[in-house]
Amino acid sequence: MAEDKASLVEKQELIQVMQQENALLDTILEQQTVLHVCVTKRDWKGLESAMTNLQALSDTFSELETKRTLLCEACNPVREHDIAPVMQEVRGKLLKSKVENSALNAYIKTTRRFLQGVFDSVVPQRRNKVYSRSGALVKPELSSVVLNQVI
Repeated sequence: MAEDKASLVEKQELIQVMQQENALLDTILEQQTVLHVCVTKRDWKGLESAMTNLQALSDTFSELETKRTLLCEACNPVREHDIAPVMQEVRGKLLKSKVENSALNAYIKTTRRFLQGVFDSVVPQRRNKVYSRSGALVKPELSSVVLNQVI
């Protein structure tokens, strides 16, 4: 009987932690959208602010995740029907966050490749091959470029 009460308390605490994670994920998803908009609009101050906010939210989420992990060890959430809907909602938002991160990373990589191609064709680079101490070919870095216009 005492075990059932302890299990019930742990289960309720687990649900509460997961609901906190769920609410925090909503905020994280909003910040990811802000981050994406700042990158596409080249709002660097806004980007810095969004990154700071996301880091703080991520730290809070990590703390909640540690609590959730400890509570999951105490009671088996897979068999609990009360916990399943909340867990599915959290997993869904985590997946959405992962997709948002992947989309932003793809955008940044594509833009970076494009700009690298522009700089490679515009800025003359060293023509000689340079090798590192280990004998690996060192890729030449971009020279300094000063533009008289904002791109």
